[in-house]
Amino acid sequence: MPIPLPPRTFICSHCHWQRTCIFTSDALQLGVDWFSHCPSCQRTKLQTRPASRAEIMRERLRQFLS
Repeated sequence: MPIPLPPRTFICSHCHWQRTCIFTSDALQLGVDWFSHCPSCQRTKLQTRPASRAEIMRERLRQFLS
């Protein structure tokens, strides 16, 4: 049975791109659920941290409206 990871926020310190991912499974897709580089400026150094409650709610609202 898949165990989803806790929500994470990816941040690029160079261009300030930010994305919060809420995982629904333990199978992750690169560039959709997990990021190895910034999609905006292509930098490979991304900071990652656990998502805050506000970021989780914002991402769920974004998913609901799309």
